[in-house]
This record gives sequence, structure tokens and C-alpha cells, in this order.
Amino acid sequence: MAWEKSIFMADSHGDLVCPNAIKVFKKFMDDWKPKHRIHLGDVWDFRAIRRGAGNEERAEGIRYDYNCGMELLDWYRPNYLTLGNHDHRLWRAGGETSNGVLADLCAQKAQETEDAFRKMKIQWVHWKVTERFKLGNLTLIHGFHSSMHPAKAHHEKYGSCVFGHVHAPNDYEARHIDGGSSHAIGTMAKIDKMSYADAYTAKLGWRNGFAYGLHNTKTGDFKIWQVTKNGSDWISPHGIL
Repeated sequence: MAWEKSIFMADSHGDLVCPNAIKVFKKFMDDWKPKHRIHLGDVWDFRAIRRGAGNEERAEGIRYDYNCGMELLDWYRPNYLTLGNHDHRLWRAGGETSNGVLADLCAQKAQETEDAFRKMKIQWVHWKVTERFKLGNLTLIHGFHSSMHPAKAHHEKYGSCVFGHVHAPNDYEARHIDGGSSHAIGTMAKIDKMSYADAYTAKLGWRNGFAYGLHNTKTGDFKIWQVTKNGSDWISPHGIL
């Protein structure tokens, strides 16, 4: 069969994951039966080891956050995982922090995580602008730009792509002879609990959501559809879930 099904989630953020979003996602995935399962990064939140973390955040530690992220990966078993900027904190702390004890612990945990990826047969890449996956003509990345029009901004750098990072569903259809499109998908986390962005108006556009699609293994052509929570309803192109 030339056309293969895919499903995409992003920004589940460890212990901040939204149970309702996961319930809807699981039911949709069971019905859709995708061949390819993709997580576009920020599996974890890791706020306790972010640069500039306050005493209260550091006191939380990362154990519960980490376990929640691993639990999600254990049932989802993505074929592809593009680590996000929040995930990157673990690898960064393992190699850059001036706290030797913290550096050793994070480096050890990063190695354990890579071992777990291998056991789960997850193909993964670090959060770097040069690293990505291809699914037909579609590029898979976590995302880097947080502009007013993120899908357009990412298309200018990566061509047709699907990504997370900005937590706000956004689509861009290219206006040139080769066509193409880019898609920013929503977050799977509890938006009200992400207090670090409370002073940023961009948060007004954040929505829970995920995406699904098809790609042609012969031509590389693809089609992506968004599922987004609007109030208490989850809306897809096929109606209310």
C-alpha cells in the first residue's frame, strides 16, 4: 500500500501531562491504527534543572517528572522521537553544569534514558537545528521559532514539516509551484499548570491538541490534519470526537 498512516503528539511535559488529552489521544489512536507513531519532543518538563530554576523548583527534583515521561513512552512506543528544549536540559546539565554532583547524576540518567530508547526501539535525535527525521517529504522536528506565524517561519528553514514547541496549532500552505505545508501542533500538557508563561500573551493561543496524517511511500506526498481542544470539545476535520 502506497499510503501509510501516522499520528503525532508533542509537548507532554512529564508530570504536567493532561490526563484528558491522553484519554482522547489513546482512543483516537486505537481507531486510526497508525503505522508510524511520532513524539515531537518535550517528553519531560525538567523545570528543576532549568537554568535559573528557583529554590522551590529545584526542591521538586526530577524523579516524578522523569517517571511520568517514561510511563508515557512505555505505552506510546513512538517510532520516532525528536527531543525538545525541555528534554535537552538533562543532557545539558550532564555536560555543562558547574555542580559536579548534579552533572554526574544527570549524565547517568541521560545514559539510562538512551538505553531505554534502544530497548523500546525508538529512533531519536537531539534538540539541534541540524537534526531531524524525514517521513516522505515531511520533516519531523521539535521546533525552534516562537514567532507570530511559527508554521511559516519553520517552513522557511525546513520546508514541509510538522513540529511542536509553540503549543499553539498553526498551519501554513506554501505559495509556490512545488507546494508544501508546515504544521505546528498543540500541547498534551495541562496548560494552566505551565505558570512560567503566565505573563506572555502568546499563551492565549495555546491549545491541547495532536495531529494525524498520511504519507505516500512512492511519491513522498502527505496530508496532515489537526485535532484541537476547543472549550470542552475535541474537534477534528471529521467533527467532534
